[in-house]
Amino acid sequence: MWVALRRQPVPMAALCVLAALAFGAFAARAILPWNPNAMSADTLTPMSPAHLLGADYLGRDILTRLVYGIRASFLVGVSVALIALSIGLVVGLIAGYYGGWVEAVLMRTADALLILPGFFLALLVAYLFGGRLTSVILLLGVTGWPQISRIARAEVLSLKAAEFVESARACGASNRRIVFREILPNALPPVLAMMAILTSYGILSEASLSFLGVGDPNVISLGGMLSNGLQYATTAWWVPTFPGAAIFLLVLLLNIIGDGLSVALNPHAAQIGRRKAA
Repeated sequence: MWVALRRQPVPMAALCVLAALAFGAFAARAILPWNPNAMSADTLTPMSPAHLLGADYLGRDILTRLVYGIRASFLVGVSVALIALSIGLVVGLIAGYYGGWVEAVLMRTADALLILPGFFLALLVAYLFGGRLTSVILLLGVTGWPQISRIARAEVLSLKAAEFVESARACGASNRRIVFREILPNALPPVLAMMAILTSYGILSEASLSFLGVGDPNVISLGGMLSNGLQYATTAWWVPTFPGAAIFLLVLLLNIIGDGLSVALNPHAAQIGRRKAA
């Protein structure tokens, strides 16, 4: 998968940019040692050597707050993707391997969750009980696994009759060993392509909740920065522009990486892509 992805220049460039943003975001204290909440008299100051991206309506440095907002977005997006991936893989593996009533119960549960829009459920919970970041992450992760489970189930159905699985069963391997040691490594690559999509879903959902005013007030969020800066769009364009551009860039990079992974994991799609390039 890595070799196939490495041959695609655009997804690789997107991955490098995303890795650089992630490194800068999580090394924010070392790179930008200023307090992101420190206020000054430089209210609505445009871009200058003192404030490279300008200052907001409270005189806070936008660049510093932007870096901390990107860090929060990465934290939410990756956490949501990992929770959804963990639940979806387990459910898909069990449903596909055992079949019968176990598959029926698990897949109907997944269908029920697909009917419920995860964002609006998170919005309702955040409005009623507060939008703490941990609560938002857990809720988005718990409601985001059905698509993963469907992909994992389809892979298991195509793998459980394979020769290497039959050989392991003939050698007396337990069901748990067959599922997690034989089938899982081969079913995992197609699921990994969904990681980028789930990460962008988590970033957009958290930014939307903060934009609507029900996010975590103790966390610097790109959505909150965008929402608070909209009223200054005509007088100080840099206040809402840079947080909005950061959200757009993160989601764009993740979608490019997701498309690249899909092509890398699909030989037929990769062959079509090479023909178009030729």
